Amino acid sequence: MNTTTNELKVNEQSARTQNEKGETKVYSPNVNIFESKDHLKLVLEMPGVDQSSVQLNVEKDVLSIEARFDLDFSNLGKPGLVEFRGGIYERKFTLGKAVDAEQASAKMKNGMLELTLPKVEPKKTKIEIQS
Repeated sequence: MNTTTNELKVNEQSARTQNEKGETKVYSPNVNIFESKDHLKLVLEMPGVDQSSVQLNVEKDVLSIEARFDLDFSNLGKPGLVEFRGGIYERKFTLGKAVDAEQASAKMKNGMLELTLPKVEPKKTKIEIQS
């Protein structure tokens, strides 16, 4: 999926797989996007993430969401099969001009990140024609 609304473009998912050296895996969290007349709401699924590890940044109209999570199974015994061990969630969105990123708010509960992006009226400029 590349587009959702006029105010938000979902960038290509950037999930990278873990290599043979066991380097950290990068996951692209699932997202639901809701739109009302005055805001956009993004709900991202990021199980295992602590709120303190979430980083939200906007640079050049691109919203970047990143969070690290570590899982410690050392107290469970010798591993027979390990398919997941932690990693990074990463997702990017291109914001439209009708979104006020400076007034955005976010909350985290039970592995769900809820981000509210208020809409603003796009600026209109009238250009005078000189004779």
